[in-house]
Amino acid sequence: MLAAKNARIGQALRPEELEDLVQDTLVSIWRRLDSFAGRASLETWAYSFCHHELANRLRSKQRRPQGPELREEEAPTKVAKVLEYDHVYRAIDRLGGEEADIVRLKHFEELTFDGIGARLEISPNTAKTRYYRALGRLRELLAPQMEEVSR
Repeated sequence: MLAAKNARIGQALRPEELEDLVQDTLVSIWRRLDSFAGRASLETWAYSFCHHELANRLRSKQRRPQGPELREEEAPTKVAKVLEYDHVYRAIDRLGGEEADIVRLKHFEELTFDGIGARLEISPNTAKTRYYRALGRLRELLAPQMEEVSR
């Protein structure tokens, strides 16, 4: 997951930095494994760890001086691609429970409502209803950030 996200943002991390990040992320996941409830796949649950660890690493890298392998004008753009939606990922985490799982399954695993229903052992209509309810809650959680952007 981390290698794919790193590739998607243009290899912002060098291979050795990515290896370190993978190890740190695995430690984070291992420490929190007892909180995995099984409502979604392990991959979906681990995805948020990967995103947060990558975003944190890119933030700390951005604060350090840029090396020759990454031109200074490229660094903010690559980091911004990940950090731009960090508030959305945090809001999804704040949803918690099944609502967060449904949003992750729909957008990160690109499942249909039939697929979500099968995974969570609920009907597709229930999945759809809970998904739209979760989107409404996300709008409420994200409203303060949207107001800041519009100013």
